[in-house]
Amino acid sequence: MVEFLFFAFLVGLLFFLLQRRSGRRSAPLAIIDGSNVLYWKENTLSLEPVRDVIALLEASGYRPYVVFDANAGYLVVGRYLNGPSFAKRLGLKDAEAHVVPKGQPADPYILRMARKSGGIVVSRDRFRDWKDDFPKEVTGPRLVRGGYRRGALWLDLDVVEAA
Repeated sequence: MVEFLFFAFLVGLLFFLLQRRSGRRSAPLAIIDGSNVLYWKENTLSLEPVRDVIALLEASGYRPYVVFDANAGYLVVGRYLNGPSFAKRLGLKDAEAHVVPKGQPADPYILRMARKSGGIVVSRDRFRDWKDDFPKEVTGPRLVRGGYRRGALWLDLDVVEAA
């Protein structure tokens, strides 16, 4: 009888852990234009607004993923930083931040990822150069604007929820 109860406990625990893990994965993806968000607070370069956006998105039920241009590390710390290096500075897992290769714009990478995942894009950029290639990703509720008002971060997530 004890063995059966122990076995039932283990099965229940496994089920619980799998449900919890799959719940995290089912959260909608929010692709953050890191190079854009770096300047959101008082138009001054800082990782603080990126951290703030990550925290607000997580609190709102999104799974953040940050994409930076290749030169972002030079701007932030004076040397190249790869995705995992940015992830550590932002409190993310290594796989939750990406730096595009030198000479390639981050915009198409961000928009392609939004298309494939069905996720939202957080940026003030209107991506006008890419509207023909990514019409659904650059118009409507999938493009989320944000900024700071009186020192407090805001994201236009209401537009996403209304869609």
